[in-house]
Amino acid sequence: MLRDSPVKIFLKILFAALFISSGFLLAGYASAQADMEHYEHVAGGQEVIAAVGTEPENLTAGNPATVLFTLKDREGNPVENLTIHHDRLLHVVIASQDFTVFAHIHPEDFGPVTPEMKKTGRYPVRFTFPKAGRYIVGLDFAVKGYLFSRHFLLAVEGTPEMGSPKKDLTGEKRFDGLDVSFSPAPGPVVTGKEVVFSYVFKKNGKPVIDLEPYLSAPMHLAVISADLEHFIHTHGELPGMPGMGQHEHHMEMKMPASEKFGPKVEVHVVFPTKGLYQIFGQVGHEGRVILTSFMVEVR
Repeated sequence: MLRDSPVKIFLKILFAALFISSGFLLAGYASAQADMEHYEHVAGGQEVIAAVGTEPENLTAGNPATVLFTLKDREGNPVENLTIHHDRLLHVVIASQDFTVFAHIHPEDFGPVTPEMKKTGRYPVRFTFPKAGRYIVGLDFAVKGYLFSRHFLLAVEGTPEMGSPKKDLTGEKRFDGLDVSFSPAPGPVVTGKEVVFSYVFKKNGKPVIDLEPYLSAPMHLAVISADLEHFIHTHGELPGMPGMGQHEHHMEMKMPASEKFGPKVEVHVVFPTKGLYQIFGQVGHEGRVILTSFMVEVR
């Protein structure tokens, strides 16, 4: 039996070492990539891990529950330097998969944000899920003025059970006594291209010109895909006003609550994928918050 020369033995050892080292490097890279999927990256170098939990752990339709959000940095320390944006520290959006349930709530709605919440990075809200099924929970917050957006899915047991979302592309509907028309420009709506949606509000056939800001914006909107994979919290604009939509990463919008406007509000949206999306909108009128809901098909 022939033996390898010392040179061949050295080369085999060298190649083996290189192979093992490259394996460790690739494994380390894959691990780093997996870890990075849990982080949010925005301008300013901020990184935040957002997690959600519930009490009770198993949610049941009709029973009150607490939804608890925990915010930590990459080292596992609580994020304490949140900044108020649109009048609140955190914005929480909850919607059912059949799009018949919608809520836009905040920790401040249930009492003051305490020093303990800020110190631990734990912020609760309370909600009663009325139907069994899947819900999307969107979370928006700002750190040192830079915006973060995350979303989670929660399963609710019990009865009654929700159905599937119904396709309804109607562009004119009535909400709380206001007739609202909804239309995109330019059409058709396609992925990756900005579209401007126009809302026009009327009452008894006359333009409504006394709409009121809601949380320092002409309109708050939640754009949610039918598969609950995509969530966008964006804001309406008045024709001719500076942009404050989904691409505004560092903003401090303060629209005076006393300002009146109407009848038209515009919303700029870029859809990430094809499919059906529900667009929930909230605008103030006569001291109330009017909730609108329209569906759009993206091609």
